[in-house]
Amino acid sequence: MTAEYLIEYYTRNVYESPVTEALFEFIVTPASDSAQQLKEIKYGCSLPGQLFHHTNPFGFVATNLRTIKPFTEFEFSMIARVEKTYIAPKTYQPLSPEEELFLLASRVFIIDHYHFLEFTKYTTIIDEHANWIVYKQRRQPVFDFLQELNQYIYSRLEFDPEPTNVHTTASEVINLGKGVCQDYTHLFLAIARKNRIPCRYVSGYLNQGGNLTGAAVMHAWAEAFIPGLGWCGFDPTNNLLVDNNYIKAAYGTDYSDCSPMKGVLKTTGNHHTDYQVKVTQQATEPGSQQ
Repeated sequence: MTAEYLIEYYTRNVYESPVTEALFEFIVTPASDSAQQLKEIKYGCSLPGQLFHHTNPFGFVATNLRTIKPFTEFEFSMIARVEKTYIAPKTYQPLSPEEELFLLASRVFIIDHYHFLEFTKYTTIIDEHANWIVYKQRRQPVFDFLQELNQYIYSRLEFDPEPTNVHTTASEVINLGKGVCQDYTHLFLAIARKNRIPCRYVSGYLNQGGNLTGAAVMHAWAEAFIPGLGWCGFDPTNNLLVDNNYIKAAYGTDYSDCSPMKGVLKTTGNHHTDYQVKVTQQATEPGSQQ
């Protein structure tokens, strides 16, 4: 069974003073993997110069533009058509708690997953917040613990876009008690890694017909490595396991690896950014596979 989505991303940036030179990078292109296929894509940009594409260190498409023509505003857009293939929930025979602990502690495993075990600026919890961390019981399966962690963060935080920004850390969101999907995900990563479970930050899109929190903009969730199963997605913002309503764009160690837009600019003064995301499930043609 497949579903097709039309994804539209748009951003407009206005600067108080002219930008005399700029290099932008966008990580907004839907990925192609076993669960989804990018069928068509089109980019638009109001600035002169040719867009060029490359894969970032984690293998996802980054779109770049460099311009030396002064400007005070610019627009960038992407329209993509993505086909999602329904993948039934994974069933697996859990390893014994002893086997899980042995694997998570093994030197080879730690080396293979070190990117997603290390703490970053965003995923470090300071000592004064140690009581906020939940620890896996010795005989508790990793999958069960992560489901508990998903619900724990969902219940402890209030979704509110006002008090946080793209620089907010896990410890800061604990102080605030509220935040957005990025903050929920960084906290999930911090606690999972504290328990020595590899966990990565995922950026992408939500089916806007699914009545899910965070669907109006690019969304963030986590993927954790479960011994005997592999990578599995958790969305603490909605207290859900990731399913076919989630369309991945990229993953990394934290937000800094997946930021939708980065820029290096020669300018002074402030700027203002607006962006919009629209995800529309397309009608299935008669006779197509369901």
